[in-house]
Amino acid sequence: MQCGTVLFFNDISGIGKIMADDGAHIRVSHKALSGEGYKVLDEGQRVNFKSVRKKSGLEAMVVEIIDKFF
Repeated sequence: MQCGTVLFFNDISGIGKIMADDGAHIRVSHKALSGEGYKVLDEGQRVNFKSVRKKSGLEAMVVEIIDKFF
């Protein structure tokens, strides 16, 4: 698992970006967030995640919130 910080997350579209601790920018979707129902992330939250490379770039999978703030 990788660690990173949420750069932004749009609650309406359910899409955002995570900056991994190694500096990579990774796309994230609400579907990748652990838990039930529609989920959101807040800017600055720390997360654990796995990433996969897709045609459009890196995408986060299996995202778990570690911490609310830096």
